[in-house]
Amino acid sequence: MTRVRSVAKSSNRRLKKLFDWRTWHWMSSAVCLVGMLLFAVTGITLNHASQIEAAPTTYAKEAVLPSALLTQLNAAAEQTALPRSFQSWYQSHTGTALPALQQVQWSEYELYVALPRAGGDGWFSVALDSGEFYQEITDRGWLSYLNDLHKGRNTGFAWRMFIDVFSVACIVFSVTGLWLLYKHSRGRKSTWPLVAAGFVLPVLVLMVPVHAKADEVEITIPRLNVAEYHPPYIAVWLANSKQQRVADIAVWYDVNMADKEGEKWLKDLRLWWRRSGRSLSMPVDGVTGATRRPGTAKIDLAPWRNEFKALPAGEYTLFVEAARELGGREVLKLPVTLPITAPVTVIAEGKSELATTILTMEP
Repeated sequence: MTRVRSVAKSSNRRLKKLFDWRTWHWMSSAVCLVGMLLFAVTGITLNHASQIEAAPTTYAKEAVLPSALLTQLNAAAEQTALPRSFQSWYQSHTGTALPALQQVQWSEYELYVALPRAGGDGWFSVALDSGEFYQEITDRGWLSYLNDLHKGRNTGFAWRMFIDVFSVACIVFSVTGLWLLYKHSRGRKSTWPLVAAGFVLPVLVLMVPVHAKADEVEITIPRLNVAEYHPPYIAVWLANSKQQRVADIAVWYDVNMADKEGEKWLKDLRLWWRRSGRSLSMPVDGVTGATRRPGTAKIDLAPWRNEFKALPAGEYTLFVEAARELGGREVLKLPVTLPITAPVTVIAEGKSELATTILTMEP
C-alpha cells in the first residue's frame, strides 16, 4: 500500500512538473537560445545591409554537351524536370548535384536554369543547337548567407520547417514569460508599466511619419530568344540641357576578362564614350560594375543626392545606353528638372536591348 502511494505521489510530481509554467518557460528558452541570437544579430545586419560592404566571388564553368545528350535534352524541351542523363552529366562536370531549388526556362534556342541559393545565386545555360554549356555561381559570403537564413530565402524545406518550430517555441517562451510576470508582479510595481511600454513603443515608432528617399533608377533587361546571347554593356549618366555629361551614374561591362579586355568594347556605348568614357580611367569607384543578366536591376541614386543638389537649376536628361555583342544598341532618355521640388517618376520603354526603365526621385 505504501509503495502504491509512493508511486502515485511520484507520478503526481512528474505531472505537476510537466504542466508547470516554469518548466515550459526554461525548456522553450533552451530551444530558442541559438535561434534568437541568430535572428537578433541578422536583424541588425539586414537593417544596415546597404552600409555593409561585401566582396562577391563568382565561379564560372564552360563545357560542351555530347551530341547524344544534347538530343535527349532537346526532346525534353518545355518540361520542368531535366532528364536524369543531363543531371548525371551536370554532376560529373561541376562536382555538385543539380540543386533541388531551380527554375527552368526554355526558349527556341536555349535552356536557361536559375539556381537560387542562400548567400548567393547562380545560373547556367545550354545552347540547344551547339550544346555549349556555361554556368556562373556567385558566393556573397557568410553574412549574406546568414541574412538569407533570417528571411528563409532559398533555404529549402527543412529550414522552413525549422523556422516554424522555432516560431512556436518563441510563442511558448513569450506566453509563459507573461504568465510568470503575472505570478510575481505583486512585489514588482514596474512589471506592467514595462510590459505596456513594450507594446506602446513599437506602435509609437510606427506612427512617426516616414519620408523615404527613394531615389533610384530601375533598369529591366529583356530576355531575348537568340542563338548566342551576351549580357549588354550599359552606361547611365546625367546630362545638362546642352547634352554635356555632368555625372556618371553606372557603367556595366565585362570586368572579369583577362588583361582588362572588356574595357576595349566600351567604345560600343558610342554616345556615352563620346560624352565621357574616353576621358575616364576605368574602373571608376562607385560607377563601374559587372554586366547584368536579363531581369530587373536597381541603381541607388542616394550617393549622388548632394551632387545633384549642387547643380544649377534647369532641365536635365538621364541617359541609359545599352550595347550588346552580336546584338544591337539602344538609348533611352528620361527628362528631369533639377532641383527636385516634388516626387518624380519618369518611365521610358525600350524596344530591343532595354525594356522598361523607371527613374524615381523625391525632394
